[in-house]
Amino acid sequence: MTTVEVKNLRKSYDDFLALDGVSLTAETGQLVTLLGPSGCGKSTTLRCLAGFHEPNGGDILVDGESILNVPSNRRKFGVVFQNYALFPHMTVAENIGYGLRLQKRSKGEIETRVFDVMKLVRLTGLEDRLPREISGGQQQRVALARALVLKPRLLLLDEPLANLDARLRDEVRWLIRDLQQQSGITAFYVTHDQSEAMAMSDMVAVMKAGRVAQFATPREIYQKPSERYVADFTGEANFLTAQRVQPVAEGRYSVHVAGADIEVEGVPGLLKNAAAELLLRPESLTLVTTGDTATFEGEVIKCAFLGASLHCEIALPEGGRLKLTAPPNHEVGAGDRVGIAIDLSHAWLMPEVAP
Repeated sequence: MTTVEVKNLRKSYDDFLALDGVSLTAETGQLVTLLGPSGCGKSTTLRCLAGFHEPNGGDILVDGESILNVPSNRRKFGVVFQNYALFPHMTVAENIGYGLRLQKRSKGEIETRVFDVMKLVRLTGLEDRLPREISGGQQQRVALARALVLKPRLLLLDEPLANLDARLRDEVRWLIRDLQQQSGITAFYVTHDQSEAMAMSDMVAVMKAGRVAQFATPREIYQKPSERYVADFTGEANFLTAQRVQPVAEGRYSVHVAGADIEVEGVPGLLKNAAAELLLRPESLTLVTTGDTATFEGEVIKCAFLGASLHCEIALPEGGRLKLTAPPNHEVGAGDRVGIAIDLSHAWLMPEVAP
């Protein structure tokens, strides 16, 4: 049972501010993902949690108590690195049991716990192999088992799938999520891959220049981003400039966009005639015949057949373009005039400038 609260964490290196007031919370049993591009501060946050870096300000509370003065080797956290960090001269079983030997556990306990965790991560039968004699996916599972065998209070994973090919990433991703949920361990996971973040997380912190741009569930991050940066980083998106913004209720607005007057939900607190833009994910758009069912009308600029679908790009008369996906049997091509219907329940209004 471990809860973690990161409060206004700051970290600088000479003149570079790596963390600028990072705050987030992990409840017991949650997997929290730190998502963002290189240099945004996600790995620095994880290393501060692990005790490898000392922050310049803020606090980290575990079960309500500050751990800033607790050395990394006494925090009882399990850490899984991108490069596995396995000992090449040790067997799989020896690598997994290394931490237990440092704790001076009995030989019998070490053997039992190593056997149990190897079964859990599906490595049974490989105990006598050296790291070079097993695959990359198996090496990553050894690194995961080495962390789990210590029964850590908190599991920290720093881009653990980065060195695996696509098939292995999928396999190990689900293994990590299954193990984390089965054990109920609280975990922090660092990645720049939005599909990993969406699939695995209970909560996602999208990071930008050492700050948390938004901290929410994967669904909220994707469907209700706080700003364009978040929307761009979490999947394909269309943006249209909104005009005549008029609040009609808390978090709901009437707007004029691309020649149409519509009512949509959006970031709460936007003022009348605020500078705003409308987010339309491709899956919220449908090609229709021009007429009453169409919200917009436009001209097909590009249309690519991808087997299971058509990928279309459409120019709107008042400016702006929309990308969408249509069924593969839809007869449409470049130069055609088409209508576009919006699922307004999945349209989202955001400020042009980050709040």
